[in-house]
Amino acid sequence: MSLPARQQRVLDRIEEVLKKREPRMASMFAMFTRLNLGERLPWIEALETVPWWSPRRYRGRIPARAVLFLSLAIALIVSAVFIGMSQSPDSCRTPLTPHGSVIGMSHAGTACNAPGAKTMGMGHGP
Repeated sequence: MSLPARQQRVLDRIEEVLKKREPRMASMFAMFTRLNLGERLPWIEALETVPWWSPRRYRGRIPARAVLFLSLAIALIVSAVFIGMSQSPDSCRTPLTPHGSVIGMSHAGTACNAPGAKTMGMGHGP
C-alpha cells in the first residue's frame, strides 16, 4: 500500500518517537511484522472492492426519498419528451428515408409553418 508523501512522513515521525520512548514496544512490533510477513489478511478484516455503479456501495447513504424523487423526475422528463413528439403535425416530421435527391429535400421545412401563413422561399417571390 502506498501513501501520499505527507502521510508517510507523519507515520515515519510517529515510528521514530515510538522507538525512542518505548523501545520494548517497538521491538515487539518489529517481531510481529517479521512473524506475519507472508501471512494473508484475515477474511474478517479484508475489505471488498465494490464498483461505483453498484447499489451496495451506496446502501444507507442515499435516502429513499431522494431515489423516489429522482425516479419521478426521470419519468416526467421522458413522458414530456414523448408527448412533445406526438404533438407535432405529421407534415413537420422529417422523412426517415430520402425521397428523391438531396436538393429536393432542401425545402422540406416550409410545410411546418402556421396554417394560413404565407411562406416565401429564397428567390421565389410572393
